[in-house]
This record gives sequence, C-alpha cells and structure tokens, in this order.
Amino acid sequence: MDVASLRFLILIAIVLLPLGGCRKSGSRFTNLKCESYDLDFAKFNNCRLNVLGRGVVGTNIHINLLKIPINNVQINWSLWRRYSGYKLFLYNATCNFCQLLAHPDSISFQSIVLSAIRTSSNLNHSCPYKHDIIVDNMVFKDEFLQKLPLPQGDYKIQMRFATYKVWKFQIEIFLLRNE
Repeated sequence: MDVASLRFLILIAIVLLPLGGCRKSGSRFTNLKCESYDLDFAKFNNCRLNVLGRGVVGTNIHINLLKIPINNVQINWSLWRRYSGYKLFLYNATCNFCQLLAHPDSISFQSIVLSAIRTSSNLNHSCPYKHDIIVDNMVFKDEFLQKLPLPQGDYKIQMRFATYKVWKFQIEIFLLRNE
C-alpha cells in the first residue's frame, strides 16, 4: 500500500469514526422528582438517581400503593425542553393507562416511554395492580429514542397519574440528550 492510499484511509477513518457505533453517548438522566398529591393513596419509598459508573446513572422509584386493587388509571404524558426554563415541547396527552398496558401502540410517545420503563420495572401486566410499583436502576439508552429522535438538549418527561379522574401523584424525569 502506498503512502497516498494510507493517508486516504486515515482521512476516511477520521471523518467516519464519529458517525459510527464506536462512540459512547453522553445522554443520561440528570434529575428525578416525585410528588404524591394524596398520601392516603400512594407514598414514594424511593425516588432517586443512582450513579452506577462513569457517566451511567440509574433511576430508582418505589411507589407504595395504599388503596389496592387499582383498575382505573389515567396518565398525562408531557415532554418539556429547556430553553430559558422548561417549555412544553412536542407532546402533551392523556390516555387510559390500563388500556395502554394491555394494548401498547409501538409508535406512540407513551409506548416508547413505557417500553423503556418496562425494561427495569415490574410494570409487566395490565390492570388491576395489587402491588407496589418498582423501577430498579433504569439507565437511559439511546435505543429508547430510535423511533423518536430528539435533538441535543435538556428535557423533562412529566407523568401525572389519576384514578377516577382525580390526580394522585406525579413523576418528573430530567434527562440530558447529548450526541
């Protein structure tokens, strides 16, 4: 191989390497907030982020459900992006959570978030729920966004839960999307 060919291959490697799968994403969870509006209905035993390694952050949530069984749940999903303060971005919808668990739609925003949560939680069946909800060390992965590519930035996913149309608790997950 001559010097010109070698230089060409090195140039191609320098240009294409950042585009390939060899790089590690800097996307990660940055904060987590949980709030119960009705302490007789649900309490948060755990709501925190756990550093699992360099640049790897896991989400841990344990919701103690006090009035079971629960078979009527609505959820409001919203996506916020930080500009100068968090502003509603792209998505804000309310749906029947029990129906979503029974029949997920693979291309909707709520199904994308739910499939990510299901990787590390006990949300593996439809209603009724007769036990606590536990999310254990859920790590943000770029694969979660294959169907919904987001540009770089700071985001908040807000989930508000209601039973019989009365809001019971809210979870806010903050994440940094960095490529």
